[in-house]
Amino acid sequence: MKRLPAMITRLQSCEVNLAIRIFTLRTRARITGRAYGTFGLLVSLVVTASALAAGASREATRIAPGVYALHARTFAGGTGDIAGANSAFVVGPRGVVAIDTGISRAEGDEIVAAVRAVTAKPIVLAILTHPSQEAIFGASAFQAHGIPVLAHRDAAALVAGRCATCLARLDAALGADAMAGTRVPVPDVLVDGDATLDVIGRPLRLIAPPRASAPGALAVLDVESATLFAGSLAAVHAIPDLRDADAEGWPAALAVLAATRCRHLVPSYGPAGSCADIAGFARYLADLDAHIAHLLDGGVSLAELDRASAMPRYAGWERYEALHRANASRAYLRLERAFFDAPGAAGR
Repeated sequence: MKRLPAMITRLQSCEVNLAIRIFTLRTRARITGRAYGTFGLLVSLVVTASALAAGASREATRIAPGVYALHARTFAGGTGDIAGANSAFVVGPRGVVAIDTGISRAEGDEIVAAVRAVTAKPIVLAILTHPSQEAIFGASAFQAHGIPVLAHRDAAALVAGRCATCLARLDAALGADAMAGTRVPVPDVLVDGDATLDVIGRPLRLIAPPRASAPGALAVLDVESATLFAGSLAAVHAIPDLRDADAEGWPAALAVLAATRCRHLVPSYGPAGSCADIAGFARYLADLDAHIAHLLDGGVSLAELDRASAMPRYAGWERYEALHRANASRAYLRLERAFFDAPGAAGR
């Protein structure tokens, strides 16, 4: 029985790899022979033209041999700037896997063009590591060119349930032109847990903690370079968004990531680092709980929390002003609820 989880993982990996290959073959079957090569050239030209029309050019940063990152952009909105997320890609002997797709169809096209600037090998898959708007809406660019999109089933369900509203807000904030062609993504391939992908001749491990930053959040480990693409599961000197988080389960997920002993860590938020940076990120989560628990013990009310929630140690981190106060409010409500739900709470 001890071998059963490993057997399940192997079965899932086989099913996922088969699904990706079937999707690719069906796409190529629509355009056969020399026409397929012409189609590939046209796709490349269309993508490049689209990115140029959007007025943006993205240059990939080499992290390791065959591993590249694209640093997050900030988008000017009508009511304030909207932060994007990092994306990345891995080049193998048989093709490329893209990791996260940007905030819009236009940004997705920028990412595809950035891949084309590095290699002529085909993009065979795009992975959505978490269900946040800045990571998912570029999927429409990939799917428009016959590239399958993979996500965790739970993330896909969350996207289907709420992201039409997210898209409407982005349309209003960034404008119809900036969001042209963007739609709510429907992944082509779903996973339910850990898996190993073998689609580019270079193994990629999907790590799917059951409880962490968001339902269906994934990390991707490039085994060859020991590079961990952490998605929203860990950040480097950047404050996380706790809106969808399972705070109790997250520390265990971080331990799993740290156990990979990655040489390079590429998060969705913050600069690239190494697995040593996971400890600092975990410390923010622990310090936040400790600070809010101290305020609760001192009788600070939720109405008073805003002025008391500051944590100067993390004030220099990216997204501190945007997210920390909201994180403090969520931690306050969670810890207060745990206090009143605890045995004997009624008699306190």
